[in-house]
Amino acid sequence: MDIYQIINYFSFALYLVICLYFVKKALSFSFIYGLIIFQSLTILPSLIYIESGIYINEQGRNSYFSWATVITCIYFIITLFILYLTHKQLDRYNFKTFTFTYKGKNVENLILKSLVIGVLSILLFNASLSPLPLFDMSLSRFTYWSNSKFPFLNTIFGNTASFIPFILGILAPKNKRFSTILLIIYFFYNFLIGQKFSPILNGSFSFFLPIVIMNGNKVKQIIKKRFLLIASILSISGFIIYQVIYAKYEARVPFANIKIYDPDEAIFYRIFGLQGHLMWGSTERFVVEGSKPQSYDPTELLYGMEHMMAEFAYSNDVLYHNAKGGFNFTNAYPGILFKIFPVPIAFGTHLLLSITLLGFSGWILKKFVQNNAKILAVITFQFYIWLIYSFTMGYFYKAFYISIFLIVYFVFLKILKNRYR
Repeated sequence: MDIYQIINYFSFALYLVICLYFVKKALSFSFIYGLIIFQSLTILPSLIYIESGIYINEQGRNSYFSWATVITCIYFIITLFILYLTHKQLDRYNFKTFTFTYKGKNVENLILKSLVIGVLSILLFNASLSPLPLFDMSLSRFTYWSNSKFPFLNTIFGNTASFIPFILGILAPKNKRFSTILLIIYFFYNFLIGQKFSPILNGSFSFFLPIVIMNGNKVKQIIKKRFLLIASILSISGFIIYQVIYAKYEARVPFANIKIYDPDEAIFYRIFGLQGHLMWGSTERFVVEGSKPQSYDPTELLYGMEHMMAEFAYSNDVLYHNAKGGFNFTNAYPGILFKIFPVPIAFGTHLLLSITLLGFSGWILKKFVQNNAKILAVITFQFYIWLIYSFTMGYFYKAFYISIFLIVYFVFLKILKNRYR
């Protein structure tokens, strides 16, 4: 182990300590930004592995140490602190919400139950009429929707309909059996259509998010009491996912072009060799080496992934095959910032986006859940998930949805206030 690897491991260890500090100090805050933290825990180990010197399949070149791990650790540490401070400042303000009633009776639970049952029924019906990736090796989660009976449903409900487990989490305190049964059905459906790790991660996050916001201290106690049970469930789920992925990789050998034929080696390379490669490429090319000038074009943030793929894919064939198969690279943000701006401006831009978009929207979602405005919480959550997608994959055009929604909401509150003044 050389000095550069020691620097990377030390940086990662420092970040882990800070993460644990936030989880212990503010569990609900940490959960609200759980997918950002998860992104960090996939990118940083990947960068450590990449900077040890490997061949990056997507970029068609060998890697080396470029300070990418250190820069990324700094990025995530700053992100957590700025989001936490944003919440602390916003908590000083009173936030007004409302609920949906009919003839004086709250009807939000009825509406949400009907929505979940209806959407799941439609999705399962579509799956029953479509070829499924679980049984058809020629299909994947990327190509399921384009080959399904009713592909337009993807536009309406998204790839995994992650708002469903969020609704079930909101309903769970008073509807445990209903929520548990439909959550299992939701996971089963996603497993059928080729979604393996993602729906379990995103679905679990979505389900537990409102529960943690409403009962953070109780959740801590449950985790302590039932840690072995939770660990067992996670282990069994992980083993099942591993077996499915192993069978898939054994059948189609995804990295045969770089002479990786063993499924276990392919799984390891998929986890550690690809998650952080765009961040490594961006810091290497635009920060450390400076071999190419920044674009100074902030509109690249709207479709950041496409710009990063065009920049780092080693050939047009890679872009063509990815587009044909419905694949993307992963984690274009924050790397896209360093392609657009020098480091100081890139970090300044990120701070501005984090405060005005990520911090404010996360706080709004928290307030809707705490104030029992369930339907508003569900609507906000769907837009919030798209916003998280912006801050991980670099598609910032999705940030417009939550921005428009919040503007409309506050204008509506203003009208109500003036009317009943």
